[in-house]
Amino acid sequence: MRRILLACPTLKKELMAAIQQAHFDAPVHFLPMRLHSDPKEMRAYLQNEIDNLDNVEEIFLCVSGCGGSTVGLKAATARLVVPKTRDCLDLLLSDGKGGERGRPQNGIFLTESWIDFMNHSEMSLARMTEKMGREKAVETLRKIYRGFEHFYLIDTGVNDLDWVRAQAQPLVEAVNGTMEVLHGSCTILHKLVRGQLDEDFIVVQPGSQVCAQDFKR
Repeated sequence: MRRILLACPTLKKELMAAIQQAHFDAPVHFLPMRLHSDPKEMRAYLQNEIDNLDNVEEIFLCVSGCGGSTVGLKAATARLVVPKTRDCLDLLLSDGKGGERGRPQNGIFLTESWIDFMNHSEMSLARMTEKMGREKAVETLRKIYRGFEHFYLIDTGVNDLDWVRAQAQPLVEAVNGTMEVLHGSCTILHKLVRGQLDEDFIVVQPGSQVCAQDFKR
């Protein structure tokens, strides 16, 4: 079957490890990084990709629910496969047993790919310090992260946790936060690239669309 995988860059390292292990040989296209922060723009981008992909029978969307960015997507000539998860974090943390693993509330979750995303953001400590000075940047970030001062380093087995910790430390200290390590099984990612499409996935046939209720278990 001719297929293609469209993925969020925040999942890159874990997804590529799963692909290598499963010997997944279909093309993988990572979405522009900016789309991660704008569900409406992501939906429009994905629909355009879906409508213009030729000679493909199956499209894997490795972006999950992500702020509702997949709700309303219409399958054109190929069927769509979407993980039945709330967002990209659940793709790393869910146990893949027909249910979502409970995850801590009001936290910030980090992997190497997430750190890369944050470092390129206009809201990074370094960029804000450059624009407004250290004191104002720290004051602003403390307001932004108020109630979200606990940082979780997701150990997915493919990250250099010492590097992630070192990268995160300046921001954590700036907002008076804390850090701890949380295990990430990435089970749903592995099932996706193995083609093990069970109750953890939404499969949309050509002519149909992704509905909000599809994500309910």
